[in-house]
Amino acid sequence: MNIRSLSISAVLVLAVSCGSSGSLRRTSVEERDIENQGTRLYLEQVDYTSDTAYVTSFARDYKRDYGANDKPLPTTVWWTGGNSATILLSTSPRFKETFKVEASESPASIYNLIPDVKYYYKVLDGNSKVVCSGCVKPVGPLRMINGVAENVRDLGGWKVDGGHIAYGKLYRGAKLSSRMSDNSKDIFLNQLGIRLDLDLRGIKDSEAKVGPVVEGADYIKFPVEKNMGRGTGNTQELYQQAIRTIIERLGKGEAVYFHCAGGADRTGTLAFLIEALVGVSENDLSKDYELTTFGPSNTRLRNYRATEKETHILYELITYLRKFGYPQVSSINQLVFNWATTRHSDNVDPLTSDEIALLRKYLIVKD
Repeated sequence: MNIRSLSISAVLVLAVSCGSSGSLRRTSVEERDIENQGTRLYLEQVDYTSDTAYVTSFARDYKRDYGANDKPLPTTVWWTGGNSATILLSTSPRFKETFKVEASESPASIYNLIPDVKYYYKVLDGNSKVVCSGCVKPVGPLRMINGVAENVRDLGGWKVDGGHIAYGKLYRGAKLSSRMSDNSKDIFLNQLGIRLDLDLRGIKDSEAKVGPVVEGADYIKFPVEKNMGRGTGNTQELYQQAIRTIIERLGKGEAVYFHCAGGADRTGTLAFLIEALVGVSENDLSKDYELTTFGPSNTRLRNYRATEKETHILYELITYLRKFGYPQVSSINQLVFNWATTRHSDNVDPLTSDEIALLRKYLIVKD
């Protein structure tokens, strides 16, 4: 298990310290598991380290046993009386900066908190009186996002040598609906802080006219046609351009959301390439790819061999990448680096070693 070590708590109700209105510096911290059972067990139990031939997959087994579930567990806050309330949360015990959640009744379910971060909270009644307060730390390192679109998750948490990918930098998922609610847009812009919608759709007739959805976020389209293993279109250059754009935006301190239609194939390829470049293990690259299977719409298994009609399959990507090195001795990370730094056309410069170093600098947090 290489995505950051899990700390499991079976209790979902927060312990509260009622009546406190000042600093909560000395409040005890309650750890809460935010992984649903199937996801947690999959991350803990599955190991693909020895299967470099990609002939095994376990994702479907977990989906069968635990159901299609790509949603996190909420952090649940209770208060006496059960009346509507405003919950103020902050990462500072003195509440120097806060965000709020409006709740119609007790308990309130809070989503999208960052794992391993302490959140101090106060529950305010209709007269702005503090009725309860406490401190909670979400645990269970995979940060699945609720309330934006299908199959959305933060790339943060995956282990690399000496550290892990930072939370709140890159998000992957499915397309944003043109009927996206104001609340979903607020989560996208303000709670997650996303400033770029990077769209990998655009070749198919049904995708050619799609455009921006969230006002306040920039929109860029890189219309990927085929999987890299098919060798058609300008796929290689588009993925290189997408990675370069992400590096530029991360350098400006901006969070990026990248997606295709279902967040499975084109999105999964881009996530795989980025994670490989920063040093995520081959075992965990497979796990992240297969987590899309836990959603209700898509099944993506690492051992699936493409047919003539299939265009975006992991096995094809791996087979293609092995052309960029010595498959028996080169790691997937090295093969992706070789691919990224190779010129595929006269129109797009390859990524440089310095750019890849910047990607690692922007994404990796030391443990």
